[in-house]
Amino acid sequence: MDALRPGRRPLAMAMLATGCTEAPRPADLSQARPAYPLPPGFPSPMVTRANGIFTEGGRQQFLRGVAVPDIVWIATANDAQIGFFDHRLFNAAAAWGCDILRLSIMPALWRRLGEAHVLATIDACVAYARRCGLYLSLNWHSIGFPPTERYKVLEDIRYGNLFETTTAETHAFWRSMATRYGQEPVVAFFELFNEPQYIEPGGALTTHHTEPMWVSWRNWCETCTDEIRRLAPAKPVVVGGLQFGYDLSFAPDLPVRRPHVIYATHPYPDSNWRISWADAFITPGQRVPVIASEFGWDERNHPPSALRADGSTGGGRYQEAILNAFDQSAMGWQAWCFSHLFTPALLANAQFEPSGDFGAYVRQALQVRKRAG
Repeated sequence: MDALRPGRRPLAMAMLATGCTEAPRPADLSQARPAYPLPPGFPSPMVTRANGIFTEGGRQQFLRGVAVPDIVWIATANDAQIGFFDHRLFNAAAAWGCDILRLSIMPALWRRLGEAHVLATIDACVAYARRCGLYLSLNWHSIGFPPTERYKVLEDIRYGNLFETTTAETHAFWRSMATRYGQEPVVAFFELFNEPQYIEPGGALTTHHTEPMWVSWRNWCETCTDEIRRLAPAKPVVVGGLQFGYDLSFAPDLPVRRPHVIYATHPYPDSNWRISWADAFITPGQRVPVIASEFGWDERNHPPSALRADGSTGGGRYQEAILNAFDQSAMGWQAWCFSHLFTPALLANAQFEPSGDFGAYVRQALQVRKRAG
């Protein structure tokens, strides 16, 4: 991403009179449309009960979809290099059979472009998603360990260190999101932080996460949740596992001590080098709500990634094994990423056509499950 130099283009929004309190409507909003019948009661606020996710009316949800890279970056560039931001993105996701889109916002873009710009982008996303019958999950997209405020370095020529942030900035971001979208049912979840990964004082990534690290992370998530809940008392939050979002093994016995918490795993093909899928997310999912907010593979550029699988689920190719694990565990999921530029890429081009093995496989998986209800 550090090589990208997206040009800025304005969002395709109709202008409103000064002083109007409603969000601007995208100029092409009438062209956004669902590809399948809208879910019953859509959009409905979400709640958690035991290890499940439900609508307020009591309908259990297994939301599946795709994860979109930084939506503000895409909307600001809005070109063939990084991707188009208009009704086509949301229509394509709906046609793929998505129930939900995970939208990322990186700290560097929040700082550089400002709150008003970010909110205008997300407002447009909400409008498109409502028309297309899609839920949204908002994700503060950084990598590192917030309790120590040490973050992975990823430099971009325009925006600087993309992942660098602070607890104060993170709280400010979530207060803004809670104020704007706390009562908006299209926005189903707030994912507090993309991928927690402990970083040593010298910058090395730890290879073994411990219970004290989890407790420190859990406590930080509670403070973040409290910032949200003062403004949005019932909005579900999503808490990622350790080891780049993968390991939820501590969550059942040491859960976040707040209601309506969902846990997220990122089980990539090489994630299970130390801890199995069963220990990382399948067994925890029997006691707490678990989703996979990222997963993916890249057979063309990294052939072994499509062949690795986890012995605890019977082996086989990763792509079949991981979806079987999700189905058997009744887990929702979002595949990374709905882009032709960022990898592993679900798209082949800026026209939202699926990439060969990965994109075509995920699109078929979504459509089959969508038709099955």
